[in-house]
Amino acid sequence: MPPSTLLGRLPGLRHFIEVAQQGSFRAAADTLHVAPSAVSKQIKNLELALDVELFRRDRGAAGSS
Repeated sequence: MPPSTLLGRLPGLRHFIEVAQQGSFRAAADTLHVAPSAVSKQIKNLELALDVELFRRDRGAAGSS
């Protein structure tokens, strides 16, 4: 993967790590000081780029796939 492509994924990776640690998109958003929709969008973009579902979305929680 070219370095420029990797750099473009860094926000998504940061959001991914926070969701995994916090257990929910909302808690990750609070920690990152962004809206939950911003976390969701970054995770969705990362999932599309990697062609894999990273989290099972459940009301109020996100479990890893």
